[in-house]
Amino acid sequence: MSRALADVVAAHVRPGRRVYLGNFGAQLFAVGHEMIRQRIRDVDVVIASGGLLMDQLLGAGVLRSATYGHCWSPVGPAPAWNFRRAAQDGDNRVTLHELSLGLLTAALTAGAWRVPFMPVPDLPGTGYLDEDWSRGRLSRVDSAFGAARVVRAERPDVAFVHVDLADADGNGVIRGPLGEVLVAAQAARRTVLVAEQVTDAETVRAAGISIPGLLVDAVVESPGAVRPDGAVGRYPRDVQAYQRYARCSATADGFRRWLAEEVL
Repeated sequence: MSRALADVVAAHVRPGRRVYLGNFGAQLFAVGHEMIRQRIRDVDVVIASGGLLMDQLLGAGVLRSATYGHCWSPVGPAPAWNFRRAAQDGDNRVTLHELSLGLLTAALTAGAWRVPFMPVPDLPGTGYLDEDWSRGRLSRVDSAFGAARVVRAERPDVAFVHVDLADADGNGVIRGPLGEVLVAAQAARRTVLVAEQVTDAETVRAAGISIPGLLVDAVVESPGAVRPDGAVGRYPRDVQAYQRYARCSATADGFRRWLAEEVL
């Protein structure tokens, strides 16, 4: 089941596909950078912890739309510059659907349950309702049991999930926060584990299986998959790399030079 990352991205990520890039708190830079290198365009990305990975995908022209929880730099004070430029310039080439983590988790849960929407708490006085931050992902329904705010179901074509350990059968161990990742794996039509290490089944079982192999279609061994972000128990966040990205991407030309040097 284990395959090379470039081959898996080429097989599963194409124009028009919905791609979940997990996990919350662990950005899969390895997958995003491979999408950039393969010059893939018009992708609809679903990413709770958008951070600088979403910023890079925006700047590189990969995205057609993004359904996300946030897009910001965890190392400040510095914005996600491509995201900021798009917002300030009124750039509508990429449709942005902003949801809270709770709303996004509910949308993925609806996708996992194969229902069209999920009831969610109302959020009066927020931009989700007053300014339609979700861009049409929220609605209201009436029923015999009363009215409710609902969020549209989210069902990605493929989910890339970061795990610490995986075995050849696709069982995976997540050491960081689970967040929305389990329902994302259940909602997606295909699930790919991107593992720091592929090891034997006994080691994976002893560590405690987070995602069972019956949900998984492929496993990729990719040590350092979330660098320059950090992975619990593996490596720390590279703060200097984040700071360098902030300096370089402050201008569009600077971002293009960074992209050529660091990714392409």
